[in-house]
Formats: sequence, structure tokens, C-alpha cells
Amino acid sequence: MQRSLQPELLITFGKSIISKHTKLFLRNLRPLEHWHIQEAGSVADTFQSLTKVIRCESKYFFKIFSIDQKEKDFDNQKKENFLRVWQAEEHRTILSIKKYFDHQHFSELALIKEFISSLPPRCNLHLANSMAVRYANFIGLEAGNKGIHVYANRGTSGIDGCTSTAVGHALSNEVPNFLITGDMAFFYDTNAFWHNYLLSNLHVLLLNNHGGIIFNMIDGPGNVPERDEFFVTKQKLTAKHLAEEFGFEYLHIDSLKKIKSSLKDFFTFDDKAKILEIESSQEENKEAFEKFKKQIKSGYGT
Repeated sequence: MQRSLQPELLITFGKSIISKHTKLFLRNLRPLEHWHIQEAGSVADTFQSLTKVIRCESKYFFKIFSIDQKEKDFDNQKKENFLRVWQAEEHRTILSIKKYFDHQHFSELALIKEFISSLPPRCNLHLANSMAVRYANFIGLEAGNKGIHVYANRGTSGIDGCTSTAVGHALSNEVPNFLITGDMAFFYDTNAFWHNYLLSNLHVLLLNNHGGIIFNMIDGPGNVPERDEFFVTKQKLTAKHLAEEFGFEYLHIDSLKKIKSSLKDFFTFDDKAKILEIESSQEENKEAFEKFKKQIKSGYGT
């Protein structure tokens, strides 16, 4: 089935992408042509198939490109068939995700699913580095969520500045701003709150598994004896006292039954910033994430 999804032409613009799986997919099933649209500067060959760089604005390119797309007969039928194959696989994946969450257990992933499904139609969503952005990338937004603008502080894969970026953005606009962050990124950047301005439009969803869980999941750091001390960096902090210091409202989740009621309060905006903290074990979260990926793979037409 994957071979039938191989594109003849790949058109890209902007920066690199988050998903390692998508990168590997397009590297393994290389298109015949890969065009990248960029006005100036060097271009990275992300998918190892770059054939042409088009120097213009992406919106200008797609406006011109869409004008002359009226081929008939065989060529047009090929495009329609290719689109239907992609749509079928997307539908299959959506069903697999739904099946998984029909029997969910308490985990960070379950909370992220409920959270993303409950986002208001117009807001900014900031995703801190590591598991926060991975969870959100797997869950995804639906096609109708055009008013939700997503920002991810990937950069050089560091946790510094994730909270500061969200705080600065919240101070510059009046729409609801949300940050999904892990405990390591959150506590590393707590000085982001050290100022004299109100943050009533910023709500922080804190995934506290008391360490860097990603290092229990990836090759290399996950297989060395120094993992817990130098990579995972286990810690015992919670955000309760920090919220009190800065005058934020604090909500806490430690069970599945608390998720819906806590999210209802979390999505209510008043005159204070809010922190919703979920405390959970790394082992349970790792198991939930691995089962989730297996569920998607089992439903995929390989």
C-alpha cells in the first residue's frame, strides 16, 4: 500500500517538519521531482530528493499554479485516484485513533486528546519541545480548526525559551493562548513569569512525569546506565507553590475521571493565568504511547 502513495511531484515551502516518520516516508519513497519554494537563502534537502528551487513567495506560486490545473482524461484521473488513496489511508488512521481512545487509560496522551478536542475555535497553541510536540503531532488538529494557530519551539531541539515564547506571545495579543509543556522545559524557564504584567489570556498545561521521559524512549540515551541521572534527570517538583507565588490559578489531575471536569475549569478565562498539572508515571506514559503507535500501525494498509 505504501508504494501506491509515492508521489510523482513533491512541492514544499517553509522550514523543516516535525514528524520524523514523514521524513523517512518521503525519503524511502522519493518523488520523481521535488520543488522547494523559497524567496532567498540556502535550502536544506530535507527529503534527499530536491530537484528545483523556485525563488518566489509561496502564496504567489500556488496562485499561479492553481490557474492551469484543468487536465482531462487520463492524467486527471490519475490525480483523482492518488487523492482517493491518501484519503482512504487518512480515514483508516482516524478510525484507528478513535478505536484506541474508546478504551483509554489514564495517561498524558489521553489528556492531550481531550485537550486538543476541546480547544476554542480561535486561539494560539504553543508546544514545548520533546514529548509535548510529539503528542500533539500524533493527535493532530481537524481540518476545520483553521482558527487555531500552532507554534512549536523546536529550534536545535532545546527546552530553553519554550515558556518565554508563549508568555511573550500572550502579552502581545488578546486571544486565548495555551502552552503544552513538560516538566523539564517548564521548570527550566520559570523566569518567564517574573514580570509585572497580567497574563490572564495564558493557560499552561503541564505534563509532569518528573523527568525527561523522551530519554526512556529513544535509542542511545535510553540504553546507557547513566540515563536516569544525566538524561532523564528525575525531579520531585510540582507547580503548586510556583502558581501561588505568581498568583496563578492552579488545577491538578492525577486520575482519568478528573480530566473532563478539570478541563472545563481550565478553558474558563477570567483575570488570572492558569496552570493545569497532570502528574503521572513515566512507565505508564511510555506504555500508553507505544500502544497508541501500535494501534495506528495495525490499522494502516501496509
